[in-house]
Amino acid sequence: MTNEATPISVRVTRAIKAELARRDLDGNDLVEPLKIGRNAIYARLRYEQPFDLDQIEKVAEFLGMTPDELIDSARRTPVLAVAS
Repeated sequence: MTNEATPISVRVTRAIKAELARRDLDGNDLVEPLKIGRNAIYARLRYEQPFDLDQIEKVAEFLGMTPDELIDSARRTPVLAVAS
C-alpha cells in the first residue's frame, strides 16, 4: 500500500483545510478531537497520508458538520496537482 495522495483524499483534505480556515482554526485544533499528534495531523494536511473514515467523522463532528456534509464539500472541491 502506498501513501500517494489519491484524487478523493486530496479533495477531502482540501475540504477539511477550507472548513478549518472558515472557522479560523488550524491543524493544532484537531489534536484533541482526533487523539493523534500534531505531526500526524500535519502529515495529513500536507497530503502525505490520507485521513481515514473514522478521522473524517471526528473532524466533521468537531466542525459541527455531518460526515456527509464534509464529503459533499470535498466533492465540490476541484482536484488540482499537489506539489510533492
